[in-house]
Amino acid sequence: MLERVLYHDHCFDGAASAAFFSRFIAGAVHPDAEFAYTGMAHKASQLFDPALFDGDENAIVDFKYCSDPRLTWWFDHHQSAFLTPEDAEHYRRDGSGRKLYDPSYKSCTSFICAVACERFGFRAPDLDDLVHWSLVIDGAQYPDARTAVELGAPAMKLTLRSAPRVSGPRSRSAPTRGRRRRRSTTWLASVSGTAGADTPAWAPSACLPANWRRRARSRRRLWRS
Repeated sequence: MLERVLYHDHCFDGAASAAFFSRFIAGAVHPDAEFAYTGMAHKASQLFDPALFDGDENAIVDFKYCSDPRLTWWFDHHQSAFLTPEDAEHYRRDGSGRKLYDPSYKSCTSFICAVACERFGFRAPDLDDLVHWSLVIDGAQYPDARTAVELGAPAMKLTLRSAPRVSGPRSRSAPTRGRRRRRSTTWLASVSGTAGADTPAWAPSACLPANWRRRARSRRRLWRS
């Protein structure tokens, strides 16, 4: 089965959420699942092209709610999670137990981790450091100013990979679907390419299924050519 995961693009917590969610689904819900990923950007117009929901199950993590009936899973922690009162009401009426929202969490990754453990008994101790850094980075919980500025920790270096490329006035508009898919895949593939002695095993792409990492590396070669 195909699990389509839509996540907040150009965001450490967004990529970490997609990684942890994938491990959770593969480890506790659908061991045979294959995963496909789409990075999402905020824009004023309609956020969700209906064609995005092409999986047997479709998930959104660390991004706004969508009332599309094909949405299976949703995790978010942002105060601005609902675009309209109608979306908020649709969420409140949902009885699936798979669309979850809690703005008290500092990161969506930590929220997914808590739900996976408390409701499904799923634990991934090897990703504890990933959860920790999602709280530090997304929640701005740096121990001191130097940590935030010097970017010395491997996780902090990865945040540079998640930053959008700024190139003049057009950077304010959301990319087209083709550019969004290509740029988000390139970013995650580049994280995989940075793996070295000082890079933790929980680098987002390292948390993802091996078959996806192979596809990402292939797309990166095409993109660079």
